[in-house]
Amino acid sequence: MEQNTGTPGREIEPASPGKQTITSYFKVKKQRLGWIDQGRGFVVFLLVFIELMPEGVKNFNQITRFFFAHPATDAPYISVYDAGVSAFMFVIGLLMSVSFKKRCEQKGIRNAVLNAVLRWGSIFGLGTGIAIISYGDFGTMKAVAPGVNMYVVSWDVINAIGFVGLLAIPFMLLPPRHRFITAYAMMAFYQAMIFMPETYWRAYAMASVHGGILGGIFVMTAIVLVGSCVGEYFVLNDQVSSHAKAIKLAWLGIANLAIGLGLWLVPGGFPNKRQSTMGWGTLSMAIVIGGLLGFVYQYKNIVVHKIINAVNNCRLALFNAFGQNSFFMYILTYGFIGIMEVIADAEGWLQVLAWLGSVGMLSVIALLLYKRHVVISTTKIAVVLFILLVVLALVLVPTGIIDVIKNMF
Repeated sequence: MEQNTGTPGREIEPASPGKQTITSYFKVKKQRLGWIDQGRGFVVFLLVFIELMPEGVKNFNQITRFFFAHPATDAPYISVYDAGVSAFMFVIGLLMSVSFKKRCEQKGIRNAVLNAVLRWGSIFGLGTGIAIISYGDFGTMKAVAPGVNMYVVSWDVINAIGFVGLLAIPFMLLPPRHRFITAYAMMAFYQAMIFMPETYWRAYAMASVHGGILGGIFVMTAIVLVGSCVGEYFVLNDQVSSHAKAIKLAWLGIANLAIGLGLWLVPGGFPNKRQSTMGWGTLSMAIVIGGLLGFVYQYKNIVVHKIINAVNNCRLALFNAFGQNSFFMYILTYGFIGIMEVIADAEGWLQVLAWLGSVGMLSVIALLLYKRHVVISTTKIAVVLFILLVVLALVLVPTGIIDVIKNMF
């Protein structure tokens, strides 16, 4: 665990010189950035809040469905909830390039690459293990169209995060301008491919989850790259004022909105999260940027300055708490999701009570860690859980215990 005061700008000292260990090899000075913790925490809290929400609440009426549920696989529009995965990916990107470059300065390129591979590779391994347990295998052949069978990878949020993180590593070596252009070129290429029915890329995405592995390669990775350019511009560029940076971020949001709406006018260019269309990628980034502006823009000389400043100066402890331990809190949520699935057929009031109680308990855990200035390393969590998952698999699979557990549920 890393000790941290929670104060933006405070550096965490590396291990003292001496005998080289794995921990000391990867240890570098770190810096907490309040507005990023706030934005990340806001995203994770909302994801936790909605992931645990009973289906009866999500689908109570058209309004709740628009805000809290995913539309159909072939729906020609997106919901507010559809921006959740994009928000997660964008926020991941915010510090990816910053951390990579600072590590390069302190430890060298090799160390930075190895650290990134360890981090995202362990998350991918953990997510793949969870997906195999959930779906029964790494992937399977599916009929994506009449007479057309394709191998569809078992896809989910955690292995998608790890996979996209791994793909993004070499792009961190590019200048931000080149990385930015590459990101939109990747989305444009994917959109062109799903425009052509004979490629079956759209059908493949619809047969998978979250757009599948192709959507992960060309759209989710692109969103991470755009986020990395934004983070690098805000954190490492000290030649531009905060106000000017916020204005440029607003223009980026407007540009994404324009691209998404423009594609919507083209037949087949509609935004759809389950197909990972470019329209979904750009419109969801516009939504994410719009929300993020609330955490970065410095309002001055207005009546509501004190109210807005509570956000800008990082005084919302709940969001800071979720933001500083975002991956740990998201992993914990999986246990509570299991509880919600067990009582899925219970009375509505009991489901609502369990939902609010679960969110409350997770919030208390996050706040306790925050108050104690404890930040749990994402890499350490992923590595430990991945090793634990492998050990359990080696024990449970040969003995047939895993099949017994599956049959119970």
